[in-house]
Amino acid sequence: MIARRCLHRRRSAGSVMLETVIALPVVLGMGLMVVQWALVHEARAFVEYGALMAARAGALENGRTGPMKTALARALTPLKVPESSSLDFETRFATRARPDVELNGRIRILNPTREAFLDHGRRDDRGRTYLPFRDVHHGGARRGRHSDLSLADATLLRVQVTYGYPLQIPWGGWLIREAAEAANRFARDAGLFERRLLAANRLPITATATVRLQSRAWSGRQFPARRDLPAVKRKKPPPARQDR
Repeated sequence: MIARRCLHRRRSAGSVMLETVIALPVVLGMGLMVVQWALVHEARAFVEYGALMAARAGALENGRTGPMKTALARALTPLKVPESSSLDFETRFATRARPDVELNGRIRILNPTREAFLDHGRRDDRGRTYLPFRDVHHGGARRGRHSDLSLADATLLRVQVTYGYPLQIPWGGWLIREAAEAANRFARDAGLFERRLLAANRLPITATATVRLQSRAWSGRQFPARRDLPAVKRKKPPPARQDR
């Protein structure tokens, strides 16, 4: 009788140990994934703020991407270890955040397009084409033939920011990266930039922001053509009335 009880206890202890060995990696992996996802959620808030700061910088600096990248890097600097003074902030901005944005960040202008400059562009005394930023609502609701935008809509600067956030938590980061790679296989808008970030163990985080231009936007290559933005939905103008 005693021998049977001892044998039963050994079997119970063995089954509990086996269940622990099987469940522990799963529980540990899920816990690490939750920690990593919390950090990603925090980084998303910084990227959304960075997109707004980049759009504001572009609105004030004639739609140039250089000031936008600087503003984005400044917004993402707190992700590079908290700073204790303004000097530490500037050091991390110059040595870590700015190079990181150049390598693992991307800023795309979604609006205005090059066609908007054809419809609503004006020329200065040097012959340069620009979009005005004052009294744009006085231009009426007339839509341009090429851009399909009114002057008020054409002078809205819409910026899309994509940043590759490093996944540094063991197991948790790997699980999130595998899920992101599986989702990208079915995503139509996933490009080489996003795949490169995932290959480098970085999660692409995308945010957009729209502001009104506060300076003249000079025509340049940073503005895309409408055909380069198939995912951007634009309203078509109402059909013209025919007088009978």
